[in-house]
Amino acid sequence: MATTKRIELKDSGIIFNEQEHTYYDPKADKFLSGITQVIQRQLFPNEFDNIPEAILNEAAAYGTSIHHACQDFDQNWINDGSQEVQDYITICKDYHLIHERSEFTLTYKEWATNVDKIFRTSDDTFSIGDIKSYGQMSPEKREKARWQLSCMAMFFNEQYKKAKIDKLFIIHLRNKQRKDGTIDHQAEIIFINRIPPEICKELLAADLAGEQFKNPYAVPDEIKSQEEHIIGLLQTKAEIEEELSLIKAKVLLKMSALEQKTWATDKIRFTRKLPTTRTSFDVAKFRESNPDIDLTPYEKVSTVSESLQITI
Repeated sequence: MATTKRIELKDSGIIFNEQEHTYYDPKADKFLSGITQVIQRQLFPNEFDNIPEAILNEAAAYGTSIHHACQDFDQNWINDGSQEVQDYITICKDYHLIHERSEFTLTYKEWATNVDKIFRTSDDTFSIGDIKSYGQMSPEKREKARWQLSCMAMFFNEQYKKAKIDKLFIIHLRNKQRKDGTIDHQAEIIFINRIPPEICKELLAADLAGEQFKNPYAVPDEIKSQEEHIIGLLQTKAEIEEELSLIKAKVLLKMSALEQKTWATDKIRFTRKLPTTRTSFDVAKFRESNPDIDLTPYEKVSTVSESLQITI
């Protein structure tokens, strides 16, 4: 029976300057471009607009401290006692993550990137994790991380042809005090759907050529062109619903005063629903009070149809 040969990860020899965030290839005597800057230029150019530099620097310093603390734990078994490191340890235990490398540099042609975490799944299979310390993991931030992780996975497969990628995920860690004194505590793993490597290569090629990359996941032009019309419809809908609510409140008040259950004209019927009470079962509280009772046989699973929410 054939056995799978264990793939060992080897240092690339690239010199990474953390302060200046540069990648230097001593063999070729040249600097390589980082993919985060490419993604920023091409896909999220306005992400940091109108955000004071002091706030950006503070956020960067906090994120770096978490990266270093988790790296120190993985490589040296040093636990600094912080909540963020404890949360990281818990996530690794809960999801059976076996650390392989931290801050591991990968290269592909003219580019390089540092991978926060590489976890080993088997002799030839790995997962890639990206630590984020955002206060809120917005859809935009999640999409940016998706591009970063997908490019990392592409680099990894180009560098290790026989290796397989199992999962890509964000490790969201945060434990900071808000201005009101409460604690902003985040500890979760967010799995990411991988962007095909061909699309990642198209992104890099467009940037290298000085061209604007056409993002296949962006809002299509035919939908963008209807933006103002959609906004108008939503505003009209809100105005109509508000006016209708006022009318219903007045009708209900009059029907209650006259003790009428129904009113009808030739075109419309009003039906007054009398007040009542409703009893609900607190499943979460019951589980907490009765952890040994298995409720699975009594659970009913129903499918919720796909839907769309539009916000302005």
